Amino acid sequence: MAKKATDQRGVANVRVNSVFYIALLINSVAVPLAFAGPGGGQVVGGAGSITLTGSTTTINQTTQNMAIDWQSYNINVDERVRYIQPNASSISLNRILSQSGSTIAGRIDANGQVILVNPNGIFFTPTSIINVGGIIASGLNIHPNDFMNGRYIFDEVLGADGTVINSGMINASLGGNVALIGKQVKNNGLIVANLGSASLAAGKQAVLTFDRSGLLGVRVSKEILQEELGVDPAVINSGDIQAEGGRVLLTASTSQDVFSQAVNTGAIGSVGREYFGCPIGLKTA
Repeated sequence: MAKKATDQRGVANVRVNSVFYIALLINSVAVPLAFAGPGGGQVVGGAGSITLTGSTTTINQTTQNMAIDWQSYNINVDERVRYIQPNASSISLNRILSQSGSTIAGRIDANGQVILVNPNGIFFTPTSIINVGGIIASGLNIHPNDFMNGRYIFDEVLGADGTVINSGMINASLGGNVALIGKQVKNNGLIVANLGSASLAAGKQAVLTFDRSGLLGVRVSKEILQEELGVDPAVINSGDIQAEGGRVLLTASTSQDVFSQAVNTGAIGSVGREYFGCPIGLKTA
């Protein structure tokens, strides 16, 4: 399991010391008044078990891919969710069927890949600590059958918020991927994906692919309407993204030429639909 990274030379680092967008977090995702860990989990693809011991929920995955439907998925500051998976390439899909957003204030640990899907929004609070092989957190939806057959197609749910916000620490293992995907995506926390990829993508549909080295590619294929954006950009980064030897992708698809509203990268400034951050610098796509 990778440890929390510290700053060093050569890190592809996206840094902003802005506090303006923190105020936006308060009303962005419905936050439950009380948490009780993930609840109502049912394995709907692959095989595995779910057990609760004290404040720790353990998911023991026994197939390479496994899909779970949860009635709710919230983690309090003193709670932990632990995924025990066959290997680092194993993937656990977690679809949250609740009518409210998911609030992650505690820990998620996994030796493999975790996908969290909640069309009503996902909020990683400043106390959250995520240590995983890789993670995709999405405010869009994916069907378990598509996932089990290797089709990573994420679609919007009409009328749902679809916002993903990270204010905590998300750490992927070396070569791992971190992707935040939704109708609107915000990061003011820390994302670490050394030798891997970190992606923030906004749109109504996204298609994910993996190259031979295991790096994640994200293609936004359905646009966000300008009136849906309002005054906010679709992608906001005001935190730290570290990807030493890897790549950073910020991308948003909008219906009109509103690139200055589509992506806000703080001190780096607004760019086109996407850009890659790498150890040798930045380039527009």
